[in-house]
Amino acid sequence: MTLQTASASALFRVAGISHVGMIRKTNEDAFVCDASRYNFFAIADGVGGLDFGERASAAAIEYLKRIFGVSPGIPVSVRPDFDMIFKEIGNDIVGVGKTLAPEFGIATTLDVAVAGEGGKMYFAHLGDSGIYYWSAAENRLVRLSEEHTAARAELERGNKDFPDYFNNTLTRVLGQEELSCKPQVFSLRMSPGDRILLATDGVTRALDEQTIEQILADSAGTPETVAEALIAAANSAGGFDNSTAVVAFF
Repeated sequence: MTLQTASASALFRVAGISHVGMIRKTNEDAFVCDASRYNFFAIADGVGGLDFGERASAAAIEYLKRIFGVSPGIPVSVRPDFDMIFKEIGNDIVGVGKTLAPEFGIATTLDVAVAGEGGKMYFAHLGDSGIYYWSAAENRLVRLSEEHTAARAELERGNKDFPDYFNNTLTRVLGQEELSCKPQVFSLRMSPGDRILLATDGVTRALDEQTIEQILADSAGTPETVAEALIAAANSAGGFDNSTAVVAFF
């Protein structure tokens, strides 16, 4: 298990945990949530079915550190150009993949939250992990991210009859030249008491949104205890995949 204890910026406190799960032998998830050094937090999930998933997810996180680690802890003044950033990361991973796995390459999902001025957070999402927002004022959970899967694409076309494996077939990733690397981009102005969760599909597929909401909304919780509870619940539900949770309290 990889644990990063809570650290704080002027805007948020954040903690993250990653666990291999109960079935897999290697953990292909990666994350960063050191608010004392960076003005962002992020998760990446190496794509199953391809080799070196852990190298792909780690490469994505390290690239973000190089971009957003220039001015430690200082909020950005304008929305980052996530389209360009994700394209650059994707190209970088394509290059790594040509060396490590020349036949099929490597790939990863990526979710990032960047602190802006005036309490604003900028988000970019690619793949099938989840970005969740718990509103203190409304006492409710909202999933902000869409799923970039073949199943979601079919449902949007009005087709409910598709193979089960479509649920795990990604339509957008970083590292595969034939697939889109264009992220979903959005922003939120955070209020005191609000919470954000970034979670890989080892958490989001193991737990329903009611369970996630109950854990994330724990009034006595801290970022560390909430992240720990989410991972423990995912493992109790079978732990069929690697699971990573990064939790931020504002």
